[in-house]
Amino acid sequence: MKSDGMRLGFLAGVIAGCILVVLFLWMTKKDGSIRCKYDERQQLVRGRGFQYGFFSWMIFNGIEILLDVGFEKQYMDTSMSLYFGMVVGVAVYVSYNIWHDGYFSLNENPKRAISLLVAMTVLNGACGAFRVHEGLLENGVLTLLNGANLLLAVAMLLILSVLFVKWHSDQKWTE
Repeated sequence: MKSDGMRLGFLAGVIAGCILVVLFLWMTKKDGSIRCKYDERQQLVRGRGFQYGFFSWMIFNGIEILLDVGFEKQYMDTSMSLYFGMVVGVAVYVSYNIWHDGYFSLNENPKRAISLLVAMTVLNGACGAFRVHEGLLENGVLTLLNGANLLLAVAMLLILSVLFVKWHSDQKWTE
């Protein structure tokens, strides 16, 4: 059982993460606003990306239900399972939008956004590494308190990889 201090620390991390998202949105914009501005083509791409992200989340939930029913042993607690599904959906959504040029808004500075994504990946990776060192499993089950940062770091690494491959493929075609 986790201590109240760990739960409070996790809650503080979630609140800090929400604040960082707002700061991230503000810091990456060229015009100082928080709101992103997209053209019609980007809005269509983002809608399709949302659709793929949603169905990825649904497929993940279906697989999770089958595993839950099919096996007596639980590998993730309910919170971690729900979080994992959300991260899968968001990673698919963002990756699709990056690949189809719908991720960066017209008023966004991509270099700043990528720098902040790298920083957030490193911070979550460091927290995840600490959790791995301390032990990820609690009574043989992966919990949200132990696995959230590591999962987020892996998802952000995947997103940064898609950004790099997309940039590299765009460079290849312009030469």
